[in-house]
Amino acid sequence: MRSYAGGVVGKGAQGRRPIPSPSEPLKGGEEGQGRGHAPWPLPRVFLTLLLLFALACGKKAAPLSPDEMLPGPVRDFRLGQEGNSLVLSWRFPTEDRLGQPLTQLKGFRLYRCETPGVVPADRCLRDFAVVADIDPAYPREARVEGDRVIYQDARLTPGRRYAYKVAALGPGRRAGEPSPVLSHAWGVLPLAPRELEATTGDRSVTLSWSPVSRLADGSAAVDLAGYHLYRREKSGPLRRLTPEPVPEAPYLDVGLTNNAEYAYTVRAVRRLGPDWLESLDSPAARAVPRDLTPPPPPLNLAAVPTRQGVELRWDPSPAPDLAGYRVYRRAAGEPRATLLTPVVLTRPAYVDRQAAPGRLYVYQVTAVDDASPSNESPPSEEAEVSL
Repeated sequence: MRSYAGGVVGKGAQGRRPIPSPSEPLKGGEEGQGRGHAPWPLPRVFLTLLLLFALACGKKAAPLSPDEMLPGPVRDFRLGQEGNSLVLSWRFPTEDRLGQPLTQLKGFRLYRCETPGVVPADRCLRDFAVVADIDPAYPREARVEGDRVIYQDARLTPGRRYAYKVAALGPGRRAGEPSPVLSHAWGVLPLAPRELEATTGDRSVTLSWSPVSRLADGSAAVDLAGYHLYRREKSGPLRRLTPEPVPEAPYLDVGLTNNAEYAYTVRAVRRLGPDWLESLDSPAARAVPRDLTPPPPPLNLAAVPTRQGVELRWDPSPAPDLAGYRVYRRAAGEPRATLLTPVVLTRPAYVDRQAAPGRLYVYQVTAVDDASPSNESPPSEEAEVSL
């Protein structure tokens, strides 16, 4: 075997050209003679691929901040008084801070700020302290009903205002966007009204109670604003009847359903700054409204003697709750009329087959409704007849 500067040729390779080295450029006249071009240097290949990839993919988006993926604010945040405590409630958030569906919810963090006096203070815009971290799976300090969280705060001092806000917790139990701030004043409750009475009427109930003049600590209720009245239907919740306090008893509750049972309670109300502060509940009173309105009396009663007896006819009653009619008869000389139809008639007609010939009779008809107990109309005009 012989060696050349451009390569090595074996015994069978005599007369062939030497193979160029990859690092040796082709010499003049060797390009285009079926041998192809020399390979590109490796750095040039990488630069070309990177350029093509950048042109195909375009500009990359900036990565999302972890704060933007935290929960958004809770929904339906509420604050109110119930007896000797303030009650807060809210519903689970459904979106993160970017408005996308929320995928991780670790709990809730409740903050409270306390200031002297009953007027809202600017200091509560910043001086909040954590009062509870609530895990929805194990809500020791609150209760969870579906997607609603309920927290009861009874650690309250009269003559102070309490402000609250809540934030949902995301990954790492980091707080997301907080709720709006809600606040309520606190003070000594008024005494509860006593001697609540409910008097039934037709589709109505009249409520009366003893007035309240003192607070629970025995001091005079100088800022008493009136009374809130509440009504419960069947097994439903108590609902307040009036948006503003009623100044005094009695109170007429109208538009009710007859023969349905209603339960009532009354609370005395103080005005503290912009807020109401209610007493505990009065004793409950129950009432069942009744239909007390009778139908109008029948009109155009006529009595005609026939072979079968005395035939009576009158105009049908227009009463929508009509159950039927009753017929009364009084013979000449009798002091009072006798009921002839113990079972109400359903048609505006009747034949008195017990009338005796040769006597004078006076008839009247009444209308009866379907109430329980039923209401009977005044009697119709009299109709006289002789057989």
